[in-house]
Amino acid sequence: MRFRHNFLVDRLDPYVVGAYRRLFLWVIPTLRYVISQRLQRPTLTVLISGYEHEYVQNMRHAVSGAVLFVPIRQRHQIAVPIKFIHADIFHLHFVEGLGLDLEKTTALIAQLKAAHIKIVWTAHDLTPHSKQHDWFDPIFSAWAGAVDGVIHHSHFGETLLRQRYAFGPDTVHTVIANRRQREHAGIGLVSQRSFIEAEWGLTPTPLRIGLLGGPRVERKVMNFLRGVTLSTSQDFQVVCWSLGPDDIPPRDRRIAIAEAYRFTSDEIHTRRLAICDLVALPVDPDGEMLTTGFVPDAIAMGLGILASDWGFLKETCGDAAIACGHTPESVAECLNRVTMSDVQAAKDASRTLRETRNWESARQPMIEFYHRVVNSPH
Repeated sequence: MRFRHNFLVDRLDPYVVGAYRRLFLWVIPTLRYVISQRLQRPTLTVLISGYEHEYVQNMRHAVSGAVLFVPIRQRHQIAVPIKFIHADIFHLHFVEGLGLDLEKTTALIAQLKAAHIKIVWTAHDLTPHSKQHDWFDPIFSAWAGAVDGVIHHSHFGETLLRQRYAFGPDTVHTVIANRRQREHAGIGLVSQRSFIEAEWGLTPTPLRIGLLGGPRVERKVMNFLRGVTLSTSQDFQVVCWSLGPDDIPPRDRRIAIAEAYRFTSDEIHTRRLAICDLVALPVDPDGEMLTTGFVPDAIAMGLGILASDWGFLKETCGDAAIACGHTPESVAECLNRVTMSDVQAAKDASRTLRETRNWESARQPMIEFYHRVVNSPH
């Protein structure tokens, strides 16, 4: 029977397989909600967007037992209509992921308000990475004016968001640092470094620097690679999977891999991290990024961080950061002066941070924040 099941699934259209998964992810929380209502359990009920997103999954798991989450209907996702759900809070993640224009956004906000559901927003972005300001700024503004509470990943991000958008005087703001991803916390893979290096045709090196993640306007990957060519040090190697589609990387023997970004699995992402000592984040400090998941990724694997002067990095990395700027000249200067003692100190600090940046430590702050919002005067 197991063979038959795999045989059939392998031949089903991927959309059909995805539809079964989406149906499953709708049925389970809905059943939990119905049972909770029948038993009249005093559990906080939170309607939530981005239900399947990795970050949201981790967050839901962290507060499980104290909060009952129900997915809101989004594109390509089945869910119970809001009018059938009695919820205390709607928790918004990833504004662009809702796939709504301004008119539909305003209508959803009105529907939530009419149902007396408080609105919470985790501010992952100041604006989407696509930079469609004419489209998204009014939508973000509408949510800002409507929310009862906001979770920020840093005080730096809170300042930026509140400068851009107008919030109500009674809006509850809190800072809960972005926790490390469970799926990327494969620190045991570090012991397999030589095996992974050989598998990918890399030569062993005492210092390997990784550039990972999708291209962003603020992420100055090409500046970092140009900085490598300007550096006089020969004691490091760079692996880059973060180029834009039109980027032409410089040729330098120290740049062992220079590939355009492609979406990849958590397993491959973790293996890439496992062969690095440092992760480079040459982010323009004057850009519009509020946060990045690569800080918790690096901390999860006990890696040091080559950090620009971006406020988020300065606030969240502590001694795990080694200052490198974001221009070719500042990167070259950093690579020339960094020592293995500096690298080891950064890695040690990263491992220390790792103990405090797990999702379990976010449980109580999250629950307390939810209750503050429920009891707020709106």
